[in-house]
Amino acid sequence: MKKLFLIFIFAAFVDNCFSQGAISNIFHDESNGLNVIEGTTMVNDASANGGTCMFRPANSAGGTIWAGPYVPVAAGNYLFQVRLKVAANTSNANLFMLDIVSQYGYIVHGAIWISPSMFKASNEWQLISIPVAIPHGITNLEMRGMNYQPGVTDVYVDYVQLIPSSVAGLYSTELTISGKGDVGIGTISPREKLSVNGKIRAHEIKVETANWPDYVFEAGYKVGTLEELESYIKANKHLPEIPSAKEVAENGVQLGEMNKLLLKKVEELTLHLIEKDKSINKLETQNTQLKAIQTQQESVIKNIMKRLDKIELNKK
Repeated sequence: MKKLFLIFIFAAFVDNCFSQGAISNIFHDESNGLNVIEGTTMVNDASANGGTCMFRPANSAGGTIWAGPYVPVAAGNYLFQVRLKVAANTSNANLFMLDIVSQYGYIVHGAIWISPSMFKASNEWQLISIPVAIPHGITNLEMRGMNYQPGVTDVYVDYVQLIPSSVAGLYSTELTISGKGDVGIGTISPREKLSVNGKIRAHEIKVETANWPDYVFEAGYKVGTLEELESYIKANKHLPEIPSAKEVAENGVQLGEMNKLLLKKVEELTLHLIEKDKSINKLETQNTQLKAIQTQQESVIKNIMKRLDKIELNKK
């Protein structure tokens, strides 16, 4: 109740500081305007607002969890929040969709898929937020839990609320902070501590990493042969240990790990160059020796030819 009270205080503060005409805070729990759909039941929960909440078990049928409350809303920017918890937070599968609609679902103002892995812990309440921009006055705004996926985990719903804000970028797709503390810039679904959908400019980026590949220069490290490397490249169309173009397109590049791998390949290439340089120097030495032998042989042959010429002259 203390948290809920603070939320109301914050919402009232925002409403007073950033008023948008007729915009006001909207709060509804399961006993106040939300329609519980078949498959969803009401259960007692001392940690829930008012001591009760909605419950949708994992073994129930798919479909809608709740709908409503069909309220009028003025145009403006809002933060739509739902207080939820899941029985187990390990799965990355889609559990259900939160959406904000009008005209009984024909116009969608915002939506996001909920997965158990979005929650910090199992059986712990968490506010899930979606930034929403309402372009014009709505007479029947509806906040729903849709497309429940059976077999994933149990889910509990405490309440929904809509908090107004006229601060550009505070509650929008420009900046999002997830329930796990992940920050999204240009995205409402960050997957890391910082997810940026766009360009980043900085004077310097420091990446910390371990196991720097100086071990390549240790005695006994097997760098392999260039023939083996050629065979691998022909078969795979990329260097060993380096991700393929398809993998990079799907998963991106981890800068720290990629720098390690690239350095490792440079060091291995350096070892190959050193070996090739030794081979070239050896061949050049052998070539010099062969040239000296050839010069000596040419001198001997020349002397023999002179003697033969003398012998021929004496015979005459």
